[in-house]
Amino acid sequence: MENIPAQNLKLPTPRPAVNQGIDTNNEIVLSHTAIYQDCLAQITDENTLDNALIILNPYGTAPLSAYAGVWSDEVRTITLNIQDLAQNAMLITQEVTLSVGENLLPVLGLVADTDNQLTLLVDEEVNATYTIATQPLPETDSADVQLGFPIVNVTQSATDTDMLAPGCYFITHFDRYNYALDQDGVVRWYVTQDFPSFNLVRVDNGHFLATSEAKNTYLDMYEFDMMGRLYTFYMLDNQFHHSIWQWDSNTIVAPSEYTSGRPDSLKTNEDGVSVVDLSTGQEIAYYDMATILDTSRTARPTGTAPGEDATVQDWLHINQSYVNETNNLLIASGRHQSAVFGIDLETEALQFIMSTHEDWTEDYQPYLLTPVDSEGIPLYDLSNQDDVDAANRDFWSWGQHNVVEVANDEPGIVEFMVFDNGNFRSREDSKSLLPPDNYSQVVHFIVDLNLMTVMRPFAYGKELGSRGYSSCVSAKEVQQNGNIVVHFGDCTFDENGLAISCQPGDSDIDDPRAGSEAMGNLLLQEIDPETKSVLFEATMTSGYYKSEDVNGAGYRYDITSFRVYKMNLYA
Repeated sequence: MENIPAQNLKLPTPRPAVNQGIDTNNEIVLSHTAIYQDCLAQITDENTLDNALIILNPYGTAPLSAYAGVWSDEVRTITLNIQDLAQNAMLITQEVTLSVGENLLPVLGLVADTDNQLTLLVDEEVNATYTIATQPLPETDSADVQLGFPIVNVTQSATDTDMLAPGCYFITHFDRYNYALDQDGVVRWYVTQDFPSFNLVRVDNGHFLATSEAKNTYLDMYEFDMMGRLYTFYMLDNQFHHSIWQWDSNTIVAPSEYTSGRPDSLKTNEDGVSVVDLSTGQEIAYYDMATILDTSRTARPTGTAPGEDATVQDWLHINQSYVNETNNLLIASGRHQSAVFGIDLETEALQFIMSTHEDWTEDYQPYLLTPVDSEGIPLYDLSNQDDVDAANRDFWSWGQHNVVEVANDEPGIVEFMVFDNGNFRSREDSKSLLPPDNYSQVVHFIVDLNLMTVMRPFAYGKELGSRGYSSCVSAKEVQQNGNIVVHFGDCTFDENGLAISCQPGDSDIDDPRAGSEAMGNLLLQEIDPETKSVLFEATMTSGYYKSEDVNGAGYRYDITSFRVYKMNLYA
């Protein structure tokens, strides 16, 4: 089904712009443009393939990326081979087309702290070879380093690489680093902390868009590439605090809020969705969920991040939104209502709520979905408390993240996958699970809007138990070969190895057994969904225990990962 451009729809009114737009005078953008032009100007007709100009990390922001400056007298195709000199790491191969005159070829996939070999091939024959020496990775956490580079450990090597999806694992850690691992767990790309690390997406032109807490509290959005070049600097009036999603080549959708305060008497945040035109940086539509859903329904999970205004009600906490064009819907995940819901793109009318049926007022009852099996038979009698408890424990998602569409062109059917964090798994403390007894999972849901039912054809993660329990963030991505890459992005443990919550009492019930220190050990897996077998596994850790005495109330947020993708280094 072809994308319907956002501009062709009658969308809700945007909020008035104050300072929102593109900063055309941004110093970094101007500096990087000048560096690019200078690199290009250095190439002369003497820089043939066997005398290329090698420029490592030209912008000072991507230490494992380089330019190969080459002059060509004709349009021709060559091949780049990139590998560490000892050939311990995976070979990166990329075909590139030279234009007549100067060419700056991105050399991606260098290995840190070693000599690397770049080989240029013409017609499969080696034409020239270059050695490129790189610096070590940044420091990891210590008493002096708070947000260091993660320590990566491969805990299950790929025994059959042909079964893996192609590409590298791209990971973004909260205010740490954006980086990419190859199939052996070797870091092959990263950008420095000059760029936002948290809310990261790669768009159609191969560039990244990103925002983060560290960069003006999500109010600055950067567009940059694999070379670490900043192309566009967007100024936002309202925080893009969670997942940016690309609608079409010119439009993005992102959870947003009234950063300077709502224009009405409500004191709420993280309860709206913004549509923005990338060519201007201007908002072209805004969806205010406080006018659509029930702001008085008790949040579960909940939580105020350290430093935030505790009097502002984070009742919904939208963490992902996307457009389902088959049914003309905006789909969104509200963590603090443990609900995924859909509204009409143009009228904003509520269409469904996927959530436990408890505590919704009568006005919302018609929009709640009935859990069914593959034959359409109801799985639970939701008038029976035992069945309500069973559905809470075994069917609904809790505190979920990363709602992503599963393609389906059938009108009336909406399919998506979520990362079900699993917080509490009940509306009542007495029936809730403690982190050591809990789990997180990837779940595929199919919603039938005609019958108002929902089924679950696939789930994975319960098998891992508390080793994969992640009380916040996390993500997954379905690959073209069907594999699922999943990052359990907040697996945190105390000094005794016990799984703990990021905010006891808010994200989970308080566990009296929990220790006084915290360290993350995040779990990355690529799985075969048919057999649920693990094809590759690695963990990321800070390697350094934190405590409240030293690190403050947020010490349990030791290391977290918000997004994972698997894709080629070369877009």
